[in-house]
Amino acid sequence: MIGSRMKQYEVIYFLKDFSFKYPYSDSSITWKGSYSIKKGDILLLSGESGSGKSTLLYALKGLIPETIFGKMTGDVKFYGQDLSKLSQSNLMKIGFLFQNPNAQMVNKTVRQELAFGLENLREKPSIIKDKIKFYSQKFEIENLLDRNILELSGGEKQKIALISILLMEPEVILFDEPTAFLDPSSAKHFVEVFQKIVTSKTIVIIEHNLNYLKNYVNRFIFIKKNGEIREKKLSEIEWQHSFPEINISTPGQNILRINKLFFSYKKNFPVLENIDLTLQKGEIISIIGNNGSGKTTLLKLITGVLRKYSGDIIFKGKNIKEINYKTYYKNISLLFQNPENHFIFNHVIDEVNRNNEVLQFTGLEFFKKRNPFTLSEGEKRRLSLAILWNLDREVFLLDEPTFGQDILNKERLISMIEKMRNQGKSFIIASHDLPFVKAVSSRIMKLKNGKLEEING
Repeated sequence: MIGSRMKQYEVIYFLKDFSFKYPYSDSSITWKGSYSIKKGDILLLSGESGSGKSTLLYALKGLIPETIFGKMTGDVKFYGQDLSKLSQSNLMKIGFLFQNPNAQMVNKTVRQELAFGLENLREKPSIIKDKIKFYSQKFEIENLLDRNILELSGGEKQKIALISILLMEPEVILFDEPTAFLDPSSAKHFVEVFQKIVTSKTIVIIEHNLNYLKNYVNRFIFIKKNGEIREKKLSEIEWQHSFPEINISTPGQNILRINKLFFSYKKNFPVLENIDLTLQKGEIISIIGNNGSGKTTLLKLITGVLRKYSGDIIFKGKNIKEINYKTYYKNISLLFQNPENHFIFNHVIDEVNRNNEVLQFTGLEFFKKRNPFTLSEGEKRRLSLAILWNLDREVFLLDEPTFGQDILNKERLISMIEKMRNQGKSFIIASHDLPFVKAVSSRIMKLKNGKLEEING
């Protein structure tokens, strides 16, 4: 039935007074009024953190309220029909790239992951093989096809998730921050492929890195936290934001030193080679580099999460292999790339040891009774940062701290880091967010081909 209607309808989606309330939440996410998304629209969706951007995409995919439970009111129609009444085959016409790529990985290897959706569509093995070959060449991921999913970086997982969707050839694609885990080179490559698919797709995209999409979107919607919708002219958008820079202070004594660090997950395939790095008290070092270059691996080695390596990691004059790890962890802390790795309690307030001040500073004061796992991805990231801020540590290692954050919350994070730095805290930050990196860093290092070198600006 949907197929017969597609040529008759210019309007693909119609929304009216959409509202959704998650279980155990005191507030609803609301879109006030009526709104249409037309065939061929490339709609950029922006808004304040917690305004319900991701929740709206869940509704457009038909995940609410059947898969994601809660109370929904209002209308969300796809070609004039309620999404709840669509068949599974018609729902497959809507592709969805989740904000967190781990949420849509179900297989062991990359090749199996790419084939999974096509197998569900009962495609012939020869067709599946040809499609995987075409898209893997297009995205330059042939070298990843036989890799274990668990061995991939966050950015590599994001690529695989995107290709898995494109292989299904959907008519509509919903993107939830597609460049969040991508290095600048990979993000530009994503945009090049994005440019090729926009001519035949209807796209709704949430993205904080607006500059990547400047030449492609034709509509821009901003959602306020109260649910008010405003369609802005493209000329009103601030495509590239400059952040206030932290004043570089005079660093103190050496607190961490790395000498000739070598690490490999597999024999004869080194990830890090002869890494030398010195971190001083009160210093903020940022490390940039392509997806899979070893940034996260380096942070895990410094904190002792990974322990089989050659070379030396010296903390306050003592090799960390000679330090009791319980003692070491009282001095150093790691912000994991996946914020959920930090959560152990049922309520947000308990995650920060009932510290209302840190919740207020990170904009989470209204979520203190919420379960951490019910927060948006951006809110989860801020909570994981609040958990670290609440700890009395000397060195903080941050892995993609700006993931899921809008401009306001990035500026909050910059202020938080500056305040901690002024208290004598030291930082090593792995990030793809160059405007943020330039704002906070005393030094910027680049990791490439296993080597670490300092760069200017």
